[in-house]
Amino acid sequence: MREAAHAKNAERIADINAMPRRREPRKVLLCRISALWNDRYGSSKSLSGLLEDRSRSGIAISLPEPIAIGTKVTIRGRRRELAGTVRYCLFTGAEYSLGVQLDGQDLDWDRFGAGL
Repeated sequence: MREAAHAKNAERIADINAMPRRREPRKVLLCRISALWNDRYGSSKSLSGLLEDRSRSGIAISLPEPIAIGTKVTIRGRRRELAGTVRYCLFTGAEYSLGVQLDGQDLDWDRFGAGL
């Protein structure tokens, strides 16, 4: 099923050469998250995944299924949630690695740190 989803969405998934260059320092952080979004038909979707690293303006997550580039997502942790847009989505063999650009800088970074 993952292979079929990967093939079906191949035109909407960036390759590694399309990944943006990092402009801010990242903090490595491994914690469980939920990704919430609406698919192209307007249906609400949710997946559990792992937050891998983040900066004040971006998050790297891994999920079992792809999300199309340009999709607005909400990343929900135990204490709070952040909204952003998928900038890249790469199939890594067992899962998908996604980069999410936050809608704005995380102003609570100093209060909460990198965690969600």
